[in-house]
Amino acid sequence: MRYAVAHGRRSGRGRAAELGQEAVRRLRAAGHDVVEVTADSLDHARSACGQLVAEGLDVLVVAGGDGGVSLATDLCAGTSTAVAILPSGTGNDNARSLRIPLGPEGALETLLADHRRTVDTLYLPDLDRHVLGSVPAALDARISVRASGSARHLGSFSYTMAALIEIALLRRQPPLHYTLTVDGCTEELDALVVAPVNMPVFGGGLRIAPQADPSDGWLDLVVIRPVTPLQALGLLRQVRAARHTSHSAVRITPAHEVRIAGPADIVAQADGEEVGPLPLTVRLSPADLQMIAPPLT
Repeated sequence: MRYAVAHGRRSGRGRAAELGQEAVRRLRAAGHDVVEVTADSLDHARSACGQLVAEGLDVLVVAGGDGGVSLATDLCAGTSTAVAILPSGTGNDNARSLRIPLGPEGALETLLADHRRTVDTLYLPDLDRHVLGSVPAALDARISVRASGSARHLGSFSYTMAALIEIALLRRQPPLHYTLTVDGCTEELDALVVAPVNMPVFGGGLRIAPQADPSDGWLDLVVIRPVTPLQALGLLRQVRAARHTSHSAVRITPAHEVRIAGPADIVAQADGEEVGPLPLTVRLSPADLQMIAPPLT
């Protein structure tokens, strides 16, 4: 089979490059045709990998974080090219959701085992873009922006730190008001969290939608209504333990399409990458991506 292994020169403090190079070595030793893509930017990676996918690449391997995985999802959705993840980013949320080992040896063994899973993606028709994990569009988006600017050595803890800062700022800010159209039904509400998700994990390991199944043909719309800063801290602890779903402020709704209109200063995120201001439509695209991941049982 023909593989491409994509990694940055410095992503993951060099861990991505080391892991990517080891994957190239092992795949070639197993008799596969392998192209190594060393990218200086996501734009460079998109151009180089996009050409390979168009030529009929069998597997696109991403050594990096959720931003790289999101790029690979967008390139490979609706094609015959499978996506493999060698997690070496800050949050690695999609790898966590798919039960891909976070350690390098386990991740490499998963790659070489080549077990395929067909999964859904989130399609953003306004941008003609596919996303694998989640599209935060409220306080959760602000937290993602703040976390992305944090020191890299904090790792997934950067999301917790960013959340604590944003929660502390709640007293000074007006409520975030939204108009949500969910499968044709419209409502207006104030919310702290508005996040269509395809995977159970986001935000550096938070199981925001514990029952989310990326192959069930539904997205899960997570909405958390306004609470006090003290209550928000308690909710954050509950989310980290996946015990928040029965909280009165939390609502998780299965849907096929969500239109989100809200504050002009909110920049929606997609797997940790900025995608643009609201309004934005998120549509479930069923069974359109092949992933290399461990079996569920």
